Amino acid sequence: MTPDERREKLRRGMDRMWNQGEAEVFGELFAEHCSFHDPTFPTSGPGELRQQISELRTACPDLHVDVHDVVVEGDLSAMRWTMGGTARHDFRGIPGTGKSWVMTGMGWDKWEDDRIVESWVNYDMLGTLQQLGVIPETATQETAG
Repeated sequence: MTPDERREKLRRGMDRMWNQGEAEVFGELFAEHCSFHDPTFPTSGPGELRQQISELRTACPDLHVDVHDVVVEGDLSAMRWTMGGTARHDFRGIPGTGKSWVMTGMGWDKWEDDRIVESWVNYDMLGTLQQLGVIPETATQETAG
């Protein structure tokens, strides 16, 4: 698979998984033995990731992901994205506050042939929880002094 093909497969897969809720994309994008490294919501295998996305799409019916950059080098890819929605229902202990949120994040994937076999993700969960009013905003420099 060429770098351009991987880049396009990743962009298209992210759109289909997160924005369209198409479950069949998991088998196309991730190897069955894929391992995921998510600091906030650990998942084990594509089935658990599929469930997590379904739950988040239910909690935030207007959920949307925009992929900004994808870089491919050999068997690795890196991606920068923005995700947002409105918390209408609870999601894994986070209350449905009715507030909108936007978070930025990055992912790093290892590929074997045409599928991802290991995936790391990092995102601004603190900022998201503050936007939802679940935890207080941090004091700005002006109000801290």
